Amino acid sequence: MDKSTLITKLSLKYGFILAAVSIVISLTLYFINPVMLYTNFALPFVILIIFIALLVFVGINIRKEIGGYWTFGEAFKSFLIIALILAFTSVLYNVVLMTLIDPDLPSKAASAIEESQRSMMEKFGMGADQIDEAMAKAGNMQEKLAPTFKNSFTSFGVSLALYGVLSLILAAILKKKEPVTFNTLPEQEA
Repeated sequence: MDKSTLITKLSLKYGFILAAVSIVISLTLYFINPVMLYTNFALPFVILIIFIALLVFVGINIRKEIGGYWTFGEAFKSFLIIALILAFTSVLYNVVLMTLIDPDLPSKAASAIEESQRSMMEKFGMGADQIDEAMAKAGNMQEKLAPTFKNSFTSFGVSLALYGVLSLILAAILKKKEPVTFNTLPEQEA
């Protein structure tokens, strides 16, 4: 099997493993508190850090499995395949969650987000009129969270863009050139 095919195969394998991990984490958090991901501002950053660490781990494993060396292009290709899988499964999971598992989740999450935002604005000393104005500018949260084609497509695009940037960064960090070796002929004895 050539190197490019092996990279693709391993990227698909690890992409689906990371997608499964992502779904397990999301379902676990959902069963703990369905709106936790929408109202806890630190949680998405913690999950992002965990996934960056997992992507680095996966990248190092793929590099080892293909011989210990890969170019920037090969690393980027690998991370991009993984990113496509993660973005697609994330959108698919959210559609299934919000249409089949818990169709009321968009309205529950929207209410929780609005309540959380109001509480935060009150802590900053904003008046009721200012809060109402800010909430009106934010728009209808339930519409933004609903699993419509437009929202799903937008979510996929944003996820892919973020993962794309992350793929560039990780590929630049994890690339490793094969050392140059010189073949020298044995010296002839005089």
